[in-house]
Amino acid sequence: MSEEMMDEFEVGDVIALTEEDDDAARDFRIMYIFEIEDRTYFVLVPVDQEEEEEYEVHFLRYEGADMLQPIEDDAEWEQVEAAFETLISDLEKDDTL
Repeated sequence: MSEEMMDEFEVGDVIALTEEDDDAARDFRIMYIFEIEDRTYFVLVPVDQEEEEEYEVHFLRYEGADMLQPIEDDAEWEQVEAAFETLISDLEKDDTL
């Protein structure tokens, strides 16, 4: 992950995003940041759902210069989802030690 990006975003930061079908901005917390093959991904959770038992999880690709892009390619989506599941599994294992 580039140092420039780490100066801009950190896990725990709240960012406001506007969804395509809605002009109103919505706040999301960055829960995880990880890389796959030199691409950086953010795992975001809506701030208004953080305290709920179940919540939406959003994956976005960081394109630099404050650009976040949705993942539209099925193969890339599966790769990101698998990496996230591995990350969560590893975190759960650490909690049980």
